[in-house]
Amino acid sequence: MLKNFMMGSVSQKDGLQKDNLQVCTNRDCAIMSASDSDCLRQHHHDCTRAVECTDMAAPAPAPAVAGPEAGAKPALRPGRLAAAVALAVRLCCAGTLAGGAAVIMSACSSSDLPEHESLVTDPVSFKVEGISGELLQNVEAHLSGMAVISKKRAFFYVRELEEVTTRALRAYGYYHPKIKVTLPDRAKEEDRTVVISVDQGKPLYIRNFTVEVLGEGLDYLVFQDIMAKSELKSYQILNHGKYEKLKSDIHQTALSLGFFDGKFSSARILVYQDQNMADIELLYDSGKRYKFGDITMDENTASLFLPGRNLQKFKKGDDFSTRDINSFVSALNQTGYYNSVDVRPDVKNASNYEVPLEMHLERRPDNNVRLGAGYSTDEGPRVLVEWNKPLLNDRGDSFSSLTTLTRYTNDATMIYKIPRKDPNLDYYTVNASQTHTDLNDTLSDRSEFSIHYVANETGSWRRDYALRLEYEDYSQGSEEDYALNLIPALTLSRRESSGGFDPSRGYSIKLEASGASRGISDDSFVQLKGTYRGIISLTENSRFLFRAEQGVNMGKDADSLPPSLRFFAGGDNSIRGFGYRDRAPLQPDGSGLKGAKYLTAGTAEIQFPFGVPSSRLALFLDAGMATDDYEDDILWGPGIGYRFLSPYGIVRVDVAAGIQSNQETNYHLHFAFGPEF
Repeated sequence: MLKNFMMGSVSQKDGLQKDNLQVCTNRDCAIMSASDSDCLRQHHHDCTRAVECTDMAAPAPAPAVAGPEAGAKPALRPGRLAAAVALAVRLCCAGTLAGGAAVIMSACSSSDLPEHESLVTDPVSFKVEGISGELLQNVEAHLSGMAVISKKRAFFYVRELEEVTTRALRAYGYYHPKIKVTLPDRAKEEDRTVVISVDQGKPLYIRNFTVEVLGEGLDYLVFQDIMAKSELKSYQILNHGKYEKLKSDIHQTALSLGFFDGKFSSARILVYQDQNMADIELLYDSGKRYKFGDITMDENTASLFLPGRNLQKFKKGDDFSTRDINSFVSALNQTGYYNSVDVRPDVKNASNYEVPLEMHLERRPDNNVRLGAGYSTDEGPRVLVEWNKPLLNDRGDSFSSLTTLTRYTNDATMIYKIPRKDPNLDYYTVNASQTHTDLNDTLSDRSEFSIHYVANETGSWRRDYALRLEYEDYSQGSEEDYALNLIPALTLSRRESSGGFDPSRGYSIKLEASGASRGISDDSFVQLKGTYRGIISLTENSRFLFRAEQGVNMGKDADSLPPSLRFFAGGDNSIRGFGYRDRAPLQPDGSGLKGAKYLTAGTAEIQFPFGVPSSRLALFLDAGMATDDYEDDILWGPGIGYRFLSPYGIVRVDVAAGIQSNQETNYHLHFAFGPEF
């Protein structure tokens, strides 16, 4: 039979007959197994002395995890217990009929049932002694799951407390504990602590460990990797949590690959308590792998899917894989066309080992407007207005505009995007922007029109081929001029990380090359820029960040380019301890900054926890220069910072000293919000 696609681990039949083996698969069997006749009647198999457990709950610190109860010695033999219960019921009923058995009726009343928490006025607490670590945590978790116990009735629960503690210990392989329950002193009103003293005893070790995947899954290395990475090994302490995890990993992986008929033909732990040994046997029959079928959708979804149809990288008849589905959904979401994307396998309607997919798309509104505000010490307060039209036609064209206002710059940009093959990785853009800058000794108005082709569908580098037409009217110190340049450009970028806004490892590389010629432009130059950023984790909660940046202007007019093409140093993302872009060679007449032909800068920073949740301290050193000849003094920016890891990004606060030879040391506060890398 075809299983539900999202089902959990497959449960097994309730028993197998083994020589000299007591078979128990669940809680009821564990309680009833002391009597051969009862076990046979309840579970239709033989029971003797050893124990077989096939479905044990995984141990975990919290919530409480039930360990196996098999082999526990009941207070009464089950046969006698059943007879005693039957006799009590008959006596209770007889007393009721006679009308005079008040004592018996009292024994049958609800007052002996566990009291509701709100009715208990003298609840007890528990103190567990003799164990520590994960054993202690699991025992405490089990005890916390019990009903509230009244001090005056605590003696009724001694047996249950011992059994609960035993189950918690068995989950970690301790089958021979000695447990002593000490009740609070009735004479002392303030004493409400039940002390449970535990001697965990010797653990059970795994003797034979057998795990196999049969069927078509036998040829898939992913199952071999799961088995190799499992923490279950021969001659290690039995741990039911690791056993359950291995079962779950095998089954869930099989489902993700389309083995929907997969099941465990055998899943059992054979426990030999007298020998302190256990054998594990896991046999998984994967069955046959299913294929992708047709994608079904309504008329509206079919129309919305047209611009994203090239994002589907699988076709009917390919092997089923949830990874392919997830990549497909992620790519559709990345386009920005849709408010919601729902793609799911229709397992119920699978036939001939083909699974159809159901897809539903919901379009984003035609107009999306976003208003934002922020602050950085480089540019001060910032206001932005963004307007997007995410889906203009069936081809997938889109339009976006962004206006940003700060203390020093005002910028407006418009982008028209035209997909080629892949709207995320292979497309054209037509850009237009206008920027006004009034910073330090720079006053500039720059207009730009550009055409880009972005290709990232093949290879690991994102490639941006551009042709820019730039007009800039400016004054830089005592210079006043304008320039019209037609600039071909190429940008290569690559980024890999462990993910999230606080990655533990990763790097990013950006390389840019551009230039112009006097034949068709006012300036003749070649500009090369490169930036490398990296992050590694020395420990789980520490980070080491490093950055290297280099820029070069070459050519006949390298000394007289417009300010937007010159290099300046200083600021939050350059050399901390100095103001934003306020370090560069001076004008020959000393009238202000001139800008540089070369830029070299780098950063080394270590972050480490200091006891405050979601926080780190940072020690860093920035260094570099903006220069025309590399004869200038190196700028140094040592400092200390604080990082707060908010749910929305990283808040960075730094204090740095700006050190430059023959000049007074300045101290700057730097504040920024966003990813480190």
